Amino acid sequence: MKIAIVGGTGDFGQGLVMRWADEHEIIIGSREADRAETSAQEMSSMLRGRGIEARIRGMENCDAIEESELVVLSLPYKHARPMVVDMKDSFGDQIVVSPVVPMSRVGKRFDYTPPAEGSAALMFRDLLPPSVKVVAAFHTISASSLQNLDRTLEGDVLIAGDDSSSKQVVADLVRIIEHLRPLDAGDLKVSTQIEGLTPLLLNLSKVDGNGIKCPGIAIVLSCPTEKKIESCHS
Repeated sequence: MKIAIVGGTGDFGQGLVMRWADEHEIIIGSREADRAETSAQEMSSMLRGRGIEARIRGMENCDAIEESELVVLSLPYKHARPMVVDMKDSFGDQIVVSPVVPMSRVGKRFDYTPPAEGSAALMFRDLLPPSVKVVAAFHTISASSLQNLDRTLEGDVLIAGDDSSSKQVVADLVRIIEHLRPLDAGDLKVSTQIEGLTPLLLNLSKVDGNGIKCPGIAIVLSCPTEKKIESCHS
């Protein structure tokens, strides 16, 4: 599958490139094609040193989108709306994955500050052509952890979207990263709840007494037997 990472020269985008490049063709998108190509060469060289012959190319964002079957919008939220509006005509019927989180910082605290649409993912759905299938995912995965290929990532990736087959494609991408588990959280409106987890995790990591660095999410079964599971929902 051809995957475009729009904003692929940033930390989070680079982490996805390195985690997926062994199994998929990756196109790094940037506002500057030269910068994207330089990043592609650097990551290809690094992976080659680990015995991985990756297929990574760099292109200007719009060209990367047009070449791809799946697009990850690895963008800072403050730039996301105008950039997506500018790139809108490059989209066709791709799956678009949004890990974007609208948030602000007040002192040491991070707050979730969604747009009028309710979430970044819902905003993208409204901005993009109806043929595009938007899926919200990867909000609770740390960029530094993704980039460190020697680090084992553990936990769950919550996925929300209105098209079940598109969510399955994204779930398969999650499974490429060993020990991560994809969980279907429901339709795209649930993205309002998923995106809000990111500032919560950042707030937890900022409290010295917690001793938490690069936190993620893991869903555990609190009712260990079938009988107890029934009682949990009664």
